[in-house]
Amino acid sequence: MRRTLRALRSAVFVAAVLALPAVAAHAATIAAACPPGSLGTFTVTGFAPGDVVLVSGACIVNLDIPPDTNEITLDGQGTATITPADATQPTITIRGRRITIRGFTITGGDSAVLVSGGGTATISNNVIQSSLSSGISVVLSAVATITNNTIQNNADLGIFVGEGGHARIGFALSADTTASPNTIQNNAGGGISVTRASEARIAGNIIRNNIGDGLVVTRVSQADISSNAIEGNTGHGINVGTNSGVNLGRDTGTGLFDAPNTTAAGNLNQQNGIFCFINGYADGRLGTLNGTAGAKSFGSSCTDSLQ
Repeated sequence: MRRTLRALRSAVFVAAVLALPAVAAHAATIAAACPPGSLGTFTVTGFAPGDVVLVSGACIVNLDIPPDTNEITLDGQGTATITPADATQPTITIRGRRITIRGFTITGGDSAVLVSGGGTATISNNVIQSSLSSGISVVLSAVATITNNTIQNNADLGIFVGEGGHARIGFALSADTTASPNTIQNNAGGGISVTRASEARIAGNIIRNNIGDGLVVTRVSQADISSNAIEGNTGHGINVGTNSGVNLGRDTGTGLFDAPNTTAAGNLNQQNGIFCFINGYADGRLGTLNGTAGAKSFGSSCTDSLQ
């Protein structure tokens, strides 16, 4: 049986730092402690824009944040944990607007965090791990900013951006001069996939030791990829194709969005730093991208504009 997080708050959360009336008229900060045992599936509703919920404890719950929930922050304060009550469903589903999830360890679920159906989210300063699929999925015209997370040990990808999804990965604003880096590692299906008419800007991250490619950009998608360390993946560092393209920084410059990507420990299993197939393209600078089969391999239908 589904219940609202508003009902959950009144039933089991400890106390509000600033108490809200039945219908909140202004933003508030709310302290919330998860009780022992499974909480089932809860819909997050009844909060005012600007509310910050300070969560503590070990939460066993699937959270659903619906489209009519806007501009709230769930803050695990660096100590709270979330595991799903139903591991076959996403641990956190976000369809609301301007939702922030920060400071949690989120373990398990079909996806640990799913941003879908036009939802917009900032996902920052979390440990996201051991899901049955991707650590973070951004799909169906959703938009996500993903910063300062450790995303690891998921059964498929670290981050999946698909079906018209858009993501900023490793920074928050186009004016940023330094990265807010994610570490994306040890995922069983690769690091990041951008596919099916999707777009991503990926800057300043550590993408390492994934089983499969570090990054894949396919099926009429595009990614700007700069200043990342991409290394030790068992597939290609970057794999681009099927009418898709990547910009690897810019032809000159050393800034976050200008600098090329680097490889210290080469990508493995006779793979390349960058591999291109079926009408793909790459522009910018190769940098030190490398693999045990060499720095790059471009099929005859690909466009290689790398410096």
